[in-house]
Amino acid sequence: MRAEYWLLLGLVLAIAEVLAPGTFMIFVALGAFGAAAAALVLDDLRWQLLVFALASGMAVLFGRELYARLARRRDEASTIGSGPVGEHGTVVDAIVDGRGKVKVRDSVWLAAGPDLAAGTRIVVARRDGTLLEVRALDHGRGPLPLAGEGS
Repeated sequence: MRAEYWLLLGLVLAIAEVLAPGTFMIFVALGAFGAAAAALVLDDLRWQLLVFALASGMAVLFGRELYARLARRRDEASTIGSGPVGEHGTVVDAIVDGRGKVKVRDSVWLAAGPDLAAGTRIVVARRDGTLLEVRALDHGRGPLPLAGEGS
């Protein structure tokens, strides 16, 4: 097969990758580009098909590792899942009857925890949606337990 046909196939697959959702055709397109390079040197279609299969397979393996690394990096950078758990903050609106508001980082959050006066330093024990469970920050002994927890 002529190199131009392999290049055309690779180009069509690369364009289809951009237009279609998902990420899989680009690997086959890379295999087609590899087969085009092989077609410049090898006239036998069997060898071109072998290069196409090997190049596509190697692209899949490389792409899979690349996507896994990017996903890990994105997960490490994201704080959406756990929020500011373990971070320190300050009570903004006094926590009365177990409810109030605290400021952690640059945000004010709804808070649950023991009754605490405004201005008290806290540490975030847990996040439940937009509600932070907090404990008073005691610099001498560490955070105090939430009401209902064992000592």
